[in-house]
Amino acid sequence: MLPSMDGPGNASSQRLAGIYLRAFLWVLFAVWLLWQIGLESIDGHPTPFYALYSPVKAAGPLFWATGLQALLLGCGWAVYRRAISGDTAPRRREVWRTLAGLAAFAFAYAAAVAAMRGGLDGFSQAYSRQAYEYIGDIGLGGSIRGLFRDYNAIHPYLSMHAKVHPPGPVAILWVLSFVAGREPLALSLATMAVGATAVVPLYWWVRDMFDHATGVTACMVYVLMPSIALFTATSADILFMPLTITSLFLFWRAITRGTAVYALAAGAVYALMSLMSFSLIGVGAFFGFIGLWKLRDPASRFAVVKTAVLMALSLAAVHAAIYWWSGFDAIECFRLAKQQFDLDQHHLDLYSPRWPSWTWKFLNPLSMAYFAGIPVTVLALSRLRRPGSGPRPLFLVVALTLATLDILYLARGEGERSAMYVLPFAAVLAAHRLEEIRRAAGSPAPAAVTATFLAFQCWFTEAVFYTYW
Repeated sequence: MLPSMDGPGNASSQRLAGIYLRAFLWVLFAVWLLWQIGLESIDGHPTPFYALYSPVKAAGPLFWATGLQALLLGCGWAVYRRAISGDTAPRRREVWRTLAGLAAFAFAYAAAVAAMRGGLDGFSQAYSRQAYEYIGDIGLGGSIRGLFRDYNAIHPYLSMHAKVHPPGPVAILWVLSFVAGREPLALSLATMAVGATAVVPLYWWVRDMFDHATGVTACMVYVLMPSIALFTATSADILFMPLTITSLFLFWRAITRGTAVYALAAGAVYALMSLMSFSLIGVGAFFGFIGLWKLRDPASRFAVVKTAVLMALSLAAVHAAIYWWSGFDAIECFRLAKQQFDLDQHHLDLYSPRWPSWTWKFLNPLSMAYFAGIPVTVLALSRLRRPGSGPRPLFLVVALTLATLDILYLARGEGERSAMYVLPFAAVLAAHRLEEIRRAAGSPAPAAVTATFLAFQCWFTEAVFYTYW
């Protein structure tokens, strides 16, 4: 049972800090215990993490990057405080200023975290491994159209990550290379800039579901989640997040306003997501659960059917257009990717036998809970345990979506980066609960404690675990 977090500002903040610390220590103990009993010993990955246990040596970059993180956290906090200071939603211009500030913070803070290991090399280290990353596939096929046309034929020659994905990530990096060039550092910075824009659709999605302050709070906890902060600068998977959250925003607008344009746009974005990563298709579970919930209400029944039909038509139209344009066979690509994934898992088992896949349905959430951020996980669980006066059916839908995404997640481990698309749902629950606590306390102190602990967890994780993979 989670103790009560409500109360006056200082008291609730102290309770929150104590709960976060105890939960953090318990999770670390569980990870250590699993590692000690030999559940998995692959290259020093402490189960269920895929990151390597490799504490950073005390060096110049560690110290100046830590100081920069503290400075940036203060700047980010100032943006957040100003955004929630009023009793009513600000004018649209002020909202966009806030979002620009949060996106800039997301970019700069991720850079400061990545710099803890090797300074500027921390940005480019991941993309420098061209045999593993999508950057090594830029130029294949001679053009982006040629890439889609030949993608299945050249599958054996793709980089390790591209072999288990559709051509979307390579295509996006190719487009970015027109502006930034193909050098790992410049392309990493461009990736970070695009990834940071995810706060924009996240705010509008959460604001539409709840209110302005909760939307800003959701953005604040999102950019400080360890998975987001650590992998914005070191993984192309952050490119998936703006599209993923945009699809959630567009779908919510379509289902609640009954507007055809939003439904068509949601279907088109969902189609683009399926061209980025086959795992992202699982986000459709949220669409289905919301639809089932709204079907119960006669007033929204027509909007549900209309949205479903238009999204399906738009989804099919985008894939048909891609096929007409390039001849890309998405179904064959999925077959090849699944075949490669199974082969990779087989090779890992030969290298170091691991427990069967079903056990990871219980172990992966431990990794996801840690890399979502201990405060986010605690607040999300508290929201589910104590729904209060909030929209209980919506909380249930989010919980069912999280459970479904865990079931659909195939990898044994790798939840830090590969499951990044799961995190917005946890952020929604956590932000709603944190905003409730903040208002009950009449003070921003609970939010300050939460942001500080998330920042500490980002620093600790990057200092102790090697996360470039």
